[in-house]
Amino acid sequence: MAFRLFKKSVMMVLREKKQFTVFCLMYTILIFWTSYSIELVIKTPGLGLASTSFFMALAIGIFLSLLYSWIIVRRNSRTIATLKCIGWTNKDINSLISGFILFTTFVGFFIVIEVLFHYAAFFAYIDPTTPTVPLVSLLPVCVTFIIFLFFQLSAILLANRKILKVRPIIALKRVGV
Repeated sequence: MAFRLFKKSVMMVLREKKQFTVFCLMYTILIFWTSYSIELVIKTPGLGLASTSFFMALAIGIFLSLLYSWIIVRRNSRTIATLKCIGWTNKDINSLISGFILFTTFVGFFIVIEVLFHYAAFFAYIDPTTPTVPLVSLLPVCVTFIIFLFFQLSAILLANRKILKVRPIIALKRVGV
């Protein structure tokens, strides 16, 4: 049941191309920015520009996560109400919205990994005699991804609260207009 709902949520996400593209790119930039900030904090410990950049990226990341979940529920409130009318439970709808949110985050993470691998391969191809230093190593990217998953869990909790407030009567409004 859960895989089927995840598959449906992926299909719903891909239907909203503009919203998905915008938030996926924002997550990609934020994951890269946070990873790069972690890399700089590791290289130069102390409170400086790197740690300030790291905390700014975290604040923007949690804000975007909460904003994305709010936008998803707000834009799809009529769909959620219709699903409630045909018998879907709040748990099923929450699984659907959770898949929405997590899929976007996973795609952003995979884009960052892909870009970093291509970056390293490009510079290894140009000058194979010198060892290439990656722009960001894999450990900070994975740590950032785990941090962003915690942000997404808070966004899922916000979305769950909003889903509980959607009433099925919304689906029946303006039917004949």
